[in-house]
Amino acid sequence: MKTYAAWIEADEAFRAAQRNLRGFFPGTQSHLSVQIGNRGSRVRQLYNARQRALEKLQLARRQALMEREARRGGARVHLLLVYAG
Repeated sequence: MKTYAAWIEADEAFRAAQRNLRGFFPGTQSHLSVQIGNRGSRVRQLYNARQRALEKLQLARRQALMEREARRGGARVHLLLVYAG
Protein backbone atom coordinates (compact mmCIF):
# COMPACT_ATOMS: atom_id res chain seq x y z
CA MET A 1 0.00 0.00 0.00
CA LYS A 2 2.90 2.32 0.67
CA THR A 3 4.21 2.01 -2.90
CA TYR A 4 0.69 2.49 -4.28
CA ALA A 5 0.25 5.67 -2.24
CA ALA A 6 3.63 6.93 -3.48
CA TRP A 7 2.61 6.28 -7.09
CA ILE A 8 -0.76 8.01 -6.61
CA GLU A 9 1.02 11.06 -5.17
CA ALA A 10 3.60 11.16 -7.97
CA ASP A 11 0.93 10.65 -10.63
CA GLU A 12 -1.23 13.47 -9.28
CA ALA A 13 1.75 15.86 -9.11
CA PHE A 14 2.65 15.07 -12.72
CA ARG A 15 -0.93 15.44 -13.94
CA ALA A 16 -1.26 18.77 -12.11
CA ALA A 17 1.87 20.01 -13.86
CA GLN A 18 0.46 18.86 -17.21
CA ARG A 19 -2.82 20.68 -16.56
CA ASN A 20 -0.85 23.80 -15.67
CA LEU A 21 1.10 23.55 -18.93
CA ARG A 22 -2.08 23.24 -20.97
CA GLY A 23 -2.90 26.75 -19.75
CA PHE A 24 0.08 28.04 -21.75
CA PHE A 25 -1.06 26.24 -24.91
CA PRO A 26 -4.88 26.37 -24.87
CA GLY A 27 -6.80 24.51 -27.56
CA THR A 28 -3.81 22.87 -29.19
CA GLN A 29 -2.30 19.42 -29.12
CA SER A 30 1.02 19.78 -27.38
CA HIS A 31 4.26 18.24 -28.52
CA LEU A 32 5.48 15.26 -26.48
CA SER A 33 8.27 17.34 -24.92
CA VAL A 34 5.61 19.68 -23.53
CA GLN A 35 3.64 16.72 -22.18
CA ILE A 36 6.63 15.15 -20.38
CA GLY A 37 8.84 18.22 -20.13
CA ASN A 38 12.24 19.07 -21.52
CA ARG A 39 15.33 17.64 -19.89
CA GLY A 40 15.96 19.26 -16.55
CA SER A 41 12.51 20.85 -16.36
CA ARG A 42 10.22 20.52 -13.36
CA VAL A 43 7.67 18.63 -15.46
CA ARG A 44 10.33 16.13 -16.57
CA GLN A 45 11.42 15.66 -12.95
CA LEU A 46 7.81 14.93 -12.01
CA TYR A 47 7.48 12.56 -14.97
CA ASN A 48 10.63 10.69 -13.94
CA ALA A 49 9.52 10.51 -10.30
CA ARG A 50 6.16 9.14 -11.44
CA GLN A 51 7.90 6.55 -13.61
CA ARG A 52 10.16 5.44 -10.72
CA ALA A 53 7.14 5.17 -8.42
CA LEU A 54 5.35 3.05 -11.02
CA GLU A 55 8.37 0.75 -11.34
CA LYS A 56 8.50 0.32 -7.56
CA LEU A 57 4.78 -0.46 -7.54
CA GLN A 58 5.24 -3.07 -10.26
CA LEU A 59 8.14 -4.67 -8.40
CA ALA A 60 6.17 -4.76 -5.16
CA ARG A 61 3.26 -6.37 -6.99
CA ARG A 62 5.58 -8.94 -8.54
CA GLN A 63 7.06 -9.74 -5.14
CA ALA A 64 3.60 -10.13 -3.59
CA LEU A 65 2.52 -12.45 -6.41
CA MET A 66 5.66 -14.53 -6.06
CA GLU A 67 5.17 -14.83 -2.30
CA ARG A 68 1.56 -15.85 -2.79
CA GLU A 69 2.50 -18.47 -5.36
CA ALA A 70 5.27 -19.79 -3.11
CA ARG A 71 2.69 -20.32 -0.37
CA ARG A 72 0.41 -22.13 -2.83
CA GLY A 73 3.00 -24.58 -4.00
CA GLY A 74 5.70 -22.90 -6.00
CA ALA A 75 4.11 -22.08 -9.35
CA ARG A 76 6.15 -19.51 -11.27
CA VAL A 77 4.92 -16.00 -11.94
CA HIS A 78 6.09 -14.09 -15.02
CA LEU A 79 5.45 -10.38 -15.36
CA LEU A 80 6.59 -8.10 -18.14
CA LEU A 81 7.94 -4.83 -16.75
CA VAL A 82 7.96 -2.07 -19.35
CA TYR A 83 10.07 1.06 -18.94
CA ALA A 84 9.08 3.93 -21.17
CA GLY A 85 11.61 6.51 -20.08
